[in-house]
Amino acid sequence: MQMTAQQLDDVIRQWGLNAAQAARVLCLHSNKMSEYLGEISRIPCAVAFHIDALNRLPKQEQQQVFVQRIERESHETLTLSFQKSKAGSG
Repeated sequence: MQMTAQQLDDVIRQWGLNAAQAARVLCLHSNKMSEYLGEISRIPCAVAFHIDALNRLPKQEQQQVFVQRIERESHETLTLSFQKSKAGSG
């Protein structure tokens, strides 16, 4: 399953999210999302399948997933926290 940058952008708009929120929903780094939207990197089929799976959920369940994922800590925050704790324990 292949997805273009335009199709990804259309999905993000359909979901009513911005790119940063969509990155969190799809468990992507925000800079990876930017690469996909800017056609710098090919969108992996795993991302397209993830989107397809989310779109198959009933709207209420889909919204619950969106809220849970948007509110969780981002990969960047978790990585920074880990690096700080690792530096402090040395």
